[in-house]
Amino acid sequence: MGWAEIRSAACELAQHGWAVLPGTYQLAEHGAWLGSPGAVTLEPIPGFGRASEPTTMAMAMEWWTRRPYSVLLACGAGINAVEVTATHGNRVLKELAGSAGGPVAVTPVGSWVFFVREDDVPLNPELVADAPGRWYASGSWIPLPPTRRDGLPYRWKVSPEATGWVLPTSSQLQSAFRTSLDGRAPS
Repeated sequence: MGWAEIRSAACELAQHGWAVLPGTYQLAEHGAWLGSPGAVTLEPIPGFGRASEPTTMAMAMEWWTRRPYSVLLACGAGINAVEVTATHGNRVLKELAGSAGGPVAVTPVGSWVFFVREDDVPLNPELVADAPGRWYASGSWIPLPPTRRDGLPYRWKVSPEATGWVLPTSSQLQSAFRTSLDGRAPS
């Protein structure tokens, strides 16, 4: 994955109102993480924008022209995310098929990340705990495709373009979670 592809992805996300921030990056030939003092994993680079507001396309173009930074979503600036196992993600995706399902990313370890419009309906923590999963909201961030981690890419299972950049509401996503949890096989 070259700089131009990473920059293009960051700019496209920014153009659609996603609060993207540059994260640390890994040199393929050395395996060392760069971009932040003492960085050993993907994390935001200090001093780049504010995580509380969307990134402009001009900002993204400038930032990702400098280095092949990872692309991070600053959650809580209009978009939040839920990460679940692939098994549970597949069930949730099937439940969302009839509605505005929204984009879904796959991490290098195989978990799935669902993106949701930030709204006034808080996530029921039990849903994520039962999934099992993790909720990303204000003050947190998550890598986005085409970011790579230890040589493996984050990729889109369902791209934002495929959904017309439409994100489900928290209510829609929670309803799909509830239904998928109710329908799972007994342990």
